Amino acid sequence: MMNALRTASPLLVATGAVLMFAGCTNTQARLQQAQAKIAATLPAPYYEDLVTEAVEVDGNRLVMRIRSPSGDAARTREAVGFDLLKQSEQRALYELCALPEIAPLLDTDAILVRRFVDPKDAPFFDVELPARACSTPPADAPAQP
Repeated sequence: MMNALRTASPLLVATGAVLMFAGCTNTQARLQQAQAKIAATLPAPYYEDLVTEAVEVDGNRLVMRIRSPSGDAARTREAVGFDLLKQSEQRALYELCALPEIAPLLDTDAILVRRFVDPKDAPFFDVELPARACSTPPADAPAQP
């Protein structure tokens, strides 16, 4: 029995490595597809004067850049209510779960990101959501259509 395990162990390790690589490749391929589909719709209004202007793949993250045409990131981060704004955007991130372009990512290790920047590319903040979390939204998440 031990001999059989010793003989099989290199095969099991190799199989595990192939499966892990295949999963990474699959996630990357799906991220690239989602990025291409979303990019084709940009720029797009986000909220009030904010604009979703770009989407890119960064590792296992799908990063959507949302620009404020007139805000100042440094001053905004120090403003009263900033934490509430960030919490609100974190909850709103669940809206992405309903997008058809995101659906292929829901069973992957992809992370959905909205990055808010000012006119000079200074970051206000990022909010992140593992795509797998779409299946278990919190009670206060926006309703999905």
